[in-house]
Amino acid sequence: MNSQSENKAERILVVDDERNMRITLADILQDEGYEVDTAATGEEAVGMCAQRGYSIVLLDVRMPGIDGVETFRQIRRHQEAVRIILMSAYGLDELKDAALGEGAIAFLSKPLDVQQVIKLIGEVRDTAILVVENEEAIAAALHGTLKERGYWVTLARSPHDALELAEQIRFDLIFIDAELPAMNGLELYLAIKKLTPNAVAIMISGNDEEFEAIAREAVRRTAYTIVRKPLDLDHVLAMLDRITSQRASNYLRKPPENRP
Repeated sequence: MNSQSENKAERILVVDDERNMRITLADILQDEGYEVDTAATGEEAVGMCAQRGYSIVLLDVRMPGIDGVETFRQIRRHQEAVRIILMSAYGLDELKDAALGEGAIAFLSKPLDVQQVIKLIGEVRDTAILVVENEEAIAAALHGTLKERGYWVTLARSPHDALELAEQIRFDLIFIDAELPAMNGLELYLAIKKLTPNAVAIMISGNDEEFEAIAREAVRRTAYTIVRKPLDLDHVLAMLDRITSQRASNYLRKPPENRP
């Protein structure tokens, strides 16, 4: 866990129609150093999220009024970056698949394992990212944006540096430019995959057909997806939220356009 002073940056909303559940979970998270508010209904939660920014929402599925999944969708419609953990005392496989597929951090069964909840909150925040980018301006913009969001980010300016780092540090996500000196992005991706097979690789491509083909071949070889220059950083951040959420739930799925 991070220190309590670092946790204070995370503002959490607990949404459950059971009063005792709200109070108990809020007390536990406050003891961990988080700032916590509570809501008793989905409608109340949507209103609170519109008025005040939350990093994380813990959300019961079965509540009077709109249910947890619809609440989740309404919150995400206006605040795409918020991370949501759904909770249910019932086995609801179809809802679970839908929610995780749409970017929920997890779908947890009640009674809750509180340590699991605390661990999930920390894991989604503490994602290590390696950026291997040939263009200095793009590398700097991506590095700065990801650092501001709270990710751990390392820049590598050459394939040699990237491979050296991958041998020493376990990265969760790796951005790889298709156009690199010494070896292209596909060659680097395949070399890194041997070192860290569980890392999620995101290829970066320009408009050149040669490098677009390299990026597409990497995706065919199990890289996650392609982002194209000039980078839409808001799109990149939303995508990373989905990836880190799905990884925390062991539910990683490629975007529809990249599935076999």
